[in-house]
Amino acid sequence: MATNTKKTLRLPLGLALSLLAFAAAAAGCAWDRGADEPSPPLGDAGAPAAEPVPPIAYSINTADDKLRWGTPITDVIEAKTGVRLEYELTIGEQFQRWDLWLAGNDYPDIVVLDPKYTARYKEAKAIIPLNDLIDKHGPNIKEKYGEYFNLLKDENGDIYSLYSVKNAQEAPADSSGNFIVQYDVLREAGYPLVRTFDELYELIRAYAERHPEIDGNETIGFGAYMHGWTMKHAFNNPVIFAKGYPDHGNYTIDATGEVQYNPVSEDTKTYYRFLNKLYLEGLFDREAFSMDERAFNAKVAQGRVLAAYAPSWMIGEAEKALRAAGKPERAYAHLPIYFEANAVDRSNAITPTSAGNFQWAISAKAKQPERIIQMIDFLFSDEGQILTQWGIEGEDYTVVGGKRTIDPELLERRRTDLNVDYERGFKSVATGDHMWFGIGHGARLGDGDYATPLTKDYVRASYDETTKEVLNAYGKQVWADFLPPVEKVPGFLWQLTPPADTKVEEQRMDDTWRKHVPNIVMAPNETEFEAAWSAFVAEEEAAGVDKANAAYTRLWRNFIETYRESMGE
Repeated sequence: MATNTKKTLRLPLGLALSLLAFAAAAAGCAWDRGADEPSPPLGDAGAPAAEPVPPIAYSINTADDKLRWGTPITDVIEAKTGVRLEYELTIGEQFQRWDLWLAGNDYPDIVVLDPKYTARYKEAKAIIPLNDLIDKHGPNIKEKYGEYFNLLKDENGDIYSLYSVKNAQEAPADSSGNFIVQYDVLREAGYPLVRTFDELYELIRAYAERHPEIDGNETIGFGAYMHGWTMKHAFNNPVIFAKGYPDHGNYTIDATGEVQYNPVSEDTKTYYRFLNKLYLEGLFDREAFSMDERAFNAKVAQGRVLAAYAPSWMIGEAEKALRAAGKPERAYAHLPIYFEANAVDRSNAITPTSAGNFQWAISAKAKQPERIIQMIDFLFSDEGQILTQWGIEGEDYTVVGGKRTIDPELLERRRTDLNVDYERGFKSVATGDHMWFGIGHGARLGDGDYATPLTKDYVRASYDETTKEVLNAYGKQVWADFLPPVEKVPGFLWQLTPPADTKVEEQRMDDTWRKHVPNIVMAPNETEFEAAWSAFVAEEEAAGVDKANAAYTRLWRNFIETYRESMGE
């Protein structure tokens, strides 16, 4: 069947994946692209054998309408493996689409799902186990995973997806706090150390009073976004990080492994009171409850949002747009903010793998699935790592004294050019915090050099002069310098397949949360705030919070026990 390179906009048609699993990508629908001839053998280290590699194409979902095939990097991947990917753009609410795809038996060759839906697709035999394919065609996958290989397996020993592994023992050099404060706000205040919500409030209130408009638009003191799946990033995660907790999603875990639903905690109440104060004083974005992260980013790119909870991965493109528009002073400091100035911060945690972020599963409809595994195995090889993380020698990087160095022109373009990584082929349907498949920022390859260019020196060099000025004012080199020492943890709760017996309760809990948050944040006075909060907690308890807490406590404790067994502890 003939193929083409265009993205197809396809409207919806109708387990545990591993110990760790979650995905934030959307998915698309697929059809067979392949021939029926046997797959060609691969040589050592995933390199293609000498004979020509028959071409084959596979569909893969993406919500990113800028992804493309036919770039310098993807051309090399195709030449080495014979595989090309056809990106199928999906739009709308991803969970509804996943239900329709499963009901219609129509999904991509390579499909990305979260843990809950992976279990459903597995039960429906819509995705296939990968163990035998990896044994036969995945030597690099096994080698790079090493001691963490068993973490790919579910409770039955089956592997249903692949994603990046983290072989480094340090946090990525581009790590940063998740609260943002505009540079010009800090500059006008004399670059104060901002550690608490009270200090943040005073900072943005004073600036907004002096600057009620920015470039003709109303100044927004504090931005947020409630519509869509990123609601938790605006109305739950700020609480988690402000307490200095590791990110277990909508739950917290104490030292005994006891799990508690965080949105009904006293800490969440304290944060909502902070938002309510901002709202009553006109500092909180009154459109936040109807906006998703894209609408939020559009306001960020206008330079009118003074502060927010917005991880760097969320606003990176908006910050590039500000710099490209000649507004570097409207970009952001990425800082940790706490309830108390003396908070003990354990939030800078890393896990052994990137499970829970964009795992690639192979659908039962994909022809010659071994070709997909062979391609992924090439990506895990040292050659594939250098290609996808560094680029092409002489074009994207040079080698001096046995060490790779990113081309200065590429470095400069990355500061302001929204498209350069798409044009070169670095961008992909990522697997965790890596483009393509990675083994960890700070990890080393067989040649002794770094697997990725993301070192502290690189990150510092990638900053524009305004960013360096702000960091210099605080005596820091990179945003990661504001963070506490890194802790390596077995995993995060959101990476696990959710309990099967709390589906109904969790849906009710989520619906209740979404219904009540606007009433709480917009309460006109303290009395009505308390009443709105009490009504929210009561309805959440009726929805089944206690049952969910107990189920997640069992899940977490079982995971820790299994993890220790897998690691030989």
